[in-house]
Amino acid sequence: MSEAIDLRRHVELCLEALEAIVPLADAAGIETGYDDAYDEWEEIVEALYLSFVVRPVCDDLPDRGIRQFHRPGFETDGEAGAAILVDHDARAYFLFNFAKGDGNRMRLVLRPVDGVGEDVLAGAEDCVNFRVGVLGKG
Repeated sequence: MSEAIDLRRHVELCLEALEAIVPLADAAGIETGYDDAYDEWEEIVEALYLSFVVRPVCDDLPDRGIRQFHRPGFETDGEAGAAILVDHDARAYFLFNFAKGDGNRMRLVLRPVDGVGEDVLAGAEDCVNFRVGVLGKG
């Protein structure tokens, strides 16, 4: 790659792609609500996240492989793994998952890197300092 990846923009594109697919998934009877979604929606989310975010990162950072990245929605169990880190309200979070919010807008589900506190729903516009980091390492 000739230029460094704009990680924020790739996350935004992933959110836009998910928003575009929500009405089609709903029409097909695929549950897209965060608490009710199951395999079909989770597989769509993971595929778009890998395509829009992880693969470009791996192309830009050859020392990172796709399997090293945290899978959206899966627990980390304290194991080290690459993740997209962001700062929100002056605190470090990692991109844990995606959730459908009001008006079918997709939101980021952010989990505190330090493991203290609750998950936060946020838009990409609410976050700063998008970067790749490793979970579980001090």
